[in-house]
Amino acid sequence: MLTLLHTKCYQTVKAHHAMSFETAKKFTDLILRGDNEYINPGNSPGVVIEFIGGEPLLEISLIDRVTDYFIGEMVRLRHPWANRFRLSICSNGTEYFDPKVRAYINKHLPHLSFSISIDGSKRLHDACRVFPDGRGSYDIAIAGVEHFTKVLGGKMGSKMTIAPPNVGYVFEALQNLLALGYKEINLNCVYEEGWTAKHAQTLYGQLKLCADYLIENGLDDVYISIFEEGFFKPKDPADVQNWCGGTGDMIAVDYTGSIYPCIRYMPNSLGPGVKPLAIGHVGHGILGTEEERGCAHCLKCVDRRSQSTDECFDCPIAEGCSWCSAYNYQVFGTPDKRATFICVMHKARALANAYYWNRLYRARGMGKRFAIHIPEDWALEIIPKGEWQNLKRLEGL
Repeated sequence: MLTLLHTKCYQTVKAHHAMSFETAKKFTDLILRGDNEYINPGNSPGVVIEFIGGEPLLEISLIDRVTDYFIGEMVRLRHPWANRFRLSICSNGTEYFDPKVRAYINKHLPHLSFSISIDGSKRLHDACRVFPDGRGSYDIAIAGVEHFTKVLGGKMGSKMTIAPPNVGYVFEALQNLLALGYKEINLNCVYEEGWTAKHAQTLYGQLKLCADYLIENGLDDVYISIFEEGFFKPKDPADVQNWCGGTGDMIAVDYTGSIYPCIRYMPNSLGPGVKPLAIGHVGHGILGTEEERGCAHCLKCVDRRSQSTDECFDCPIAEGCSWCSAYNYQVFGTPDKRATFICVMHKARALANAYYWNRLYRARGMGKRFAIHIPEDWALEIIPKGEWQNLKRLEGL
């Protein structure tokens, strides 16, 4: 599934820019054109049109106009994506009750994937998401969540990003989101440098609390992405697919009209001193220059084997270990070398999953067990010997 990103500003470098409708229109024409070899119905059976800010709903009039044009052109062209598309917006919720926002949501609800970011609990949220006058934004964000889910009947998931400063609050955050009625919560650790064994120890403890809470409250129907039943085992050596879609499965455009393989390759994501990786411009097309074609070709050649050391490739818990190709590029100057700062946190997650699944299987009277593939010496960097023995006991039949 392709993701199209129309963006104003994002992440590292904050600025006040807005895309013009003319730029968005040219980009739409490029990707719907039949001769576009980079992305087309042949290699992408459906499309997700994602609007990312800053706060995207500040530009709701532009988003509405772009959406109408995109859908109208797909219908006019009888494009295969005309009945295979989604609209995606993640908001901070502060503009939710603007009449223009409400009208847009009502108009496109059947095709809309909409979410409001909640940083776990009111205390955590209001510590970092404040209005200029110092007021926290938790209450208005929650009001938007409740209206969208309870009044409109929309489904809303949540995205929680775990970083060194907040790793000790994972359980508090998860517990609050569950109390609010969230049924799908995506959690992941950042890829950036800074993780230590102490952070891994904290994460394991937090995830144990989460596991106990889920099991003891019978929340088997809730999807928590950090608990994945099929992960934390060796990968088939023949499986060399790149985890990240930023090597040819996505496409993004910024306010200048420059086109990238992913939003993370943009200047305001990479930061100063790192050359952006562009694959086109609305003025001359996608892959319109020799340099752009060469860039796209190199990205397509990246796979799990080419970017991994032998230690990573043959890792006993390689299944489920993730990475960001654009961050690899930011750190090493190439997307074909894998940053492994997240390694110790993946180990902690593997241990926590062994605890969760085997405790769940036993609590539900199920005969199956979750196999522990992490070596003991790796485990003992994170948990004490007694906890390791407890995990092995839970694993046993």
